[in-house]
Amino acid sequence: MLRQFIFVWVFYWVAVAVLPVHSIYPATLQAFLLQLCFVCLVWLCAKTVLDMFQVRRMPAPGTRNIKYSLSLIWIAIFLSIIGLIALTYDKIFIQKIDYSAGLAFAREEWRELGEDRAGNASSIFSAVGYLLGSCYFVAVVLAVTQGAILSARTRLITFVMSFILLMANSLLTGGRSTVLLMAAFVAAAFSSRRGIAMRGLLTSALQRRFIQSLILVAAVYTVFIFYQRAAAGDLSGLAYATNFLPFLGLEADSWYAHSLGDGALSSIVAMLVLAGSYVTHSFTTVAAIIDAPFEDKSVILSTFTQILYKLGIVGRPDEHWFLAGAFPSVPGALWHQFGPFGFAVGSALLGIAAGAAKVWVARRPDQLLALGAYTMATATLIVTPAVFAPDFMSFPFVFMAFAILAIAAKLIGFRRAFSSQNRITGGASPATGISRS
Repeated sequence: MLRQFIFVWVFYWVAVAVLPVHSIYPATLQAFLLQLCFVCLVWLCAKTVLDMFQVRRMPAPGTRNIKYSLSLIWIAIFLSIIGLIALTYDKIFIQKIDYSAGLAFAREEWRELGEDRAGNASSIFSAVGYLLGSCYFVAVVLAVTQGAILSARTRLITFVMSFILLMANSLLTGGRSTVLLMAAFVAAAFSSRRGIAMRGLLTSALQRRFIQSLILVAAVYTVFIFYQRAAAGDLSGLAYATNFLPFLGLEADSWYAHSLGDGALSSIVAMLVLAGSYVTHSFTTVAAIIDAPFEDKSVILSTFTQILYKLGIVGRPDEHWFLAGAFPSVPGALWHQFGPFGFAVGSALLGIAAGAAKVWVARRPDQLLALGAYTMATATLIVTPAVFAPDFMSFPFVFMAFAILAIAAKLIGFRRAFSSQNRITGGASPATGISRS
């Protein structure tokens, strides 16, 4: 968990330094120091919790497996398919979103319809779709962590079906956040058991190459979305890539700008640079935040406040802060919304929660909720350079998916215990010994 956290941040800072773009805001040193303080605070608080409970290593694969994992995987896939069908019906037949013009046009139409409804749900099918549609996250986590009791064939089928569901949901919304979130959850699942490797999960080289090709497809999709949005604006890929940089608070380095030509290679390079800049532009956002006044706006935890608003519990949150739509990174969001004290408290709480989640799964590796808490906490740490993971639209529903599957595990246990009791008593009432038949 903490190794991944540190590695991601170091990789992020290296990418910021290497990419041929630079911030249009001057406070870059202050932005780096703020992010560095955040990393140190989170690491220190998480490490303190782990040291208090003397948690040094994660459990090995096969140690106290989660019961009924195979059944839970198929239930998760089944529920996800129901959710996908419900969401597709809502978007195409109720909202009547037109996908024929491209994903970018469809996403913009979906956004405008949501604004016209003041953020309220479009139908019960939408609610069912979002509630059940993310259960495949649980299936993937189980396929990675429960390798000792699942066959390689079962794991491959789970990965492929989950990938199809991931891409189908991403295409429906025309976004990339779910792909990024899934990558973070997979990385978290690998770290939840000691010594897990892809070679151990998929014993066949052909199976591993097939999964690697699916990962490549997901990466290509994230770049393809940029091309779709360029086409929606009647721009070439190169023009879109260069014109979009200022919206990210970035400017191309002079040598890079001069090296771009009119050929297809320049367009591809520009799109790749834009993709990297999109993921790391939060650094520039933090530089802008440093010089900006604090705002009483919903910058962090916006998805939860939106859900509470749709349930009628709170008023509609004001999310229109001065760089709304940009990635603020978690330290930037904490600083801008809550100030220095809130930044320190929020960083500490995040570290404590992550450490507690690791303690829980280390002590109870056979509990699905413990595994869910760990993977959610680790995924949150992994994406902190860009955004607070719970602010991804699908994150709260992944949380619900773990809860639903944990309840399903309990029901399976009760059913099997009841069936076993019946076999022992021959159908007789345990209390009277009298047969109910």
